[in-house]
Amino acid sequence: MFWKKKKPQKTTNGLTRDQILAQAKANASAAREEIGDETLEKIKAALAKKENSPLMQAKNKVKAMDDNKVRDNLSLWLKEDKEH
Repeated sequence: MFWKKKKPQKTTNGLTRDQILAQAKANASAAREEIGDETLEKIKAALAKKENSPLMQAKNKVKAMDDNKVRDNLSLWLKEDKEH
């Protein structure tokens, strides 16, 4: 079996995937320089804190659960809520 080298695919604006990636990396570097490392670290810490919050942990647990189980529990909670 012979492996053929893939030809670079052109996108709608005429750039190849590699050119787009290089452009994105350059834009990210320029943004990092403009914002500064200290500000980026603050943003990173805030995002990490949000990801570890009890609300996000609960959301992740619900996403991992079986859809039918979630639907059944929600319908039970709604029925209980209407009774009270």
